[in-house]
Amino acid sequence: MLIYSVLFTVLLFLLVRYSRLFRTEGLSPWILPSAYLIKVGVGLLLFWVHIRTYGIGELSHDGERFFNEGRLLNEVFFKSPLDYFRLLTGIGETEALTQHYLSTTRYWSAGDLTIINDAKNVIRCHSLLHFISFNSFFVHLSALCLLSTAAVRNIYLTFKGITQLSNSWFFWIILLIPSTIFWTSSMMKEPFMFFGISLFLRALIIEMKPIRKYIWLFIASFILLAFKPYVLVCLILALIIVALYRYVFKHKLVHLGIFVCIIAPLSAYIFSDFRDTTVHYLTRKQFDFINVGKGGLHVQSDTCFYFFQTYQYSSIEIDGYSAELKKEVDVYQYRFGSTQKPEPVHLIPNGDKWTVVYQALGCASYIELTPIENSFSQLIKNIPEAIINAGFRPFPSDPGSKLKYLSMLEVWVLFVFLAYALLNRRSISKREKEIVLGLTLFAVFLTLLIGWTTPVLGAITRYRFPAQMAIVLIGLILLQPKAIKLWKKQSL
Repeated sequence: MLIYSVLFTVLLFLLVRYSRLFRTEGLSPWILPSAYLIKVGVGLLLFWVHIRTYGIGELSHDGERFFNEGRLLNEVFFKSPLDYFRLLTGIGETEALTQHYLSTTRYWSAGDLTIINDAKNVIRCHSLLHFISFNSFFVHLSALCLLSTAAVRNIYLTFKGITQLSNSWFFWIILLIPSTIFWTSSMMKEPFMFFGISLFLRALIIEMKPIRKYIWLFIASFILLAFKPYVLVCLILALIIVALYRYVFKHKLVHLGIFVCIIAPLSAYIFSDFRDTTVHYLTRKQFDFINVGKGGLHVQSDTCFYFFQTYQYSSIEIDGYSAELKKEVDVYQYRFGSTQKPEPVHLIPNGDKWTVVYQALGCASYIELTPIENSFSQLIKNIPEAIINAGFRPFPSDPGSKLKYLSMLEVWVLFVFLAYALLNRRSISKREKEIVLGLTLFAVFLTLLIGWTTPVLGAITRYRFPAQMAIVLIGLILLQPKAIKLWKKQSL
């Protein structure tokens, strides 16, 4: 199996090196395949960190679950190809079908609640990879690293003519952004999301035939909708405002700012139902993340989920993935697919067996958030807190492992670099101003969403990497040639 895994990686390396699909203008033909091997190496490092952090000798956390549940789904094919097709596509999928084949899964059969990420599409992709991987995690890792290498290539091709850096310098900087290369060299959602973002930006910015542009935008939007829909929302919001900036306000930023300050509260008042639905969703998302961060137990009954806090564990007996209530207790209940506020209920033992879908003692890097409580005004008041938490933390005094210092160093270097770029900025064209504005808005929107809902610094570090990549791109676009030459000399 080891030999096969190595040969598979070598095959992909040769594909990147010699296939016309991966030929990259402006770069040595060996740079992209070298980047691919670096990403595979970082993926192995991430695997090692997970082993040291979560368990010994096995995959852990999201990567483990995606891999294993993909294997369980793949096994359905050999029992009933038709049922596998139903589960793979969702066409004809039923709860009975899920319970028959995938009752032991934790991500697939957990319903569509926000407490458990809707990771079915990642599991589906892993199930397809299992046809050629023979259950080797290294093959899955190599395949997803190829996808994220293609994403780096897309970013390079999109922005190489906009920055003043040499092609090779720009490529290596984009590849080696720490949070980006770390999280996109994994078996989780990030490689898919990274590729979707890169394709979306390439279709928007590079000049091409309209039909080709629309096809690429459709594919990119489909990928983002399948794996990280909130990222697509941030991109679309940024795109709408940039369109107003170009076509309505004719590149007058002050006029755009005044318009947004007027129209945003007015829209919130007029479209009150949509506003309340959005606030309910964010409240629920925050509630779920806080419960996960503090630790607790989520079990699935026939019609809903129950949430037990850690101090209530004595009321329930757990046997593997099965749980049974032993004492009367007050817990929270929420329905499948609901974004409404969970309801407190009183439970009495009756012998029912529940499925354990999530259990944790709590996260070491948990931080307190101000509850949104379904209040639009409170959501607005939480903006400074959200920006600080998702944009600038961790701080030295924050909880967490020693890895927090690496994340803290990255944040400091990132904003020092942005300040340097702003102090040494060049005169940019109208088109480049539009791109900088779009990247800025995307970074702000994504930072707000993460900061409003996420109380775990480790998760924040993972979720915010697209915003940090956008900040790096802004700095590289703004830097004037003299500053770049000085920068190079100092680095040598």
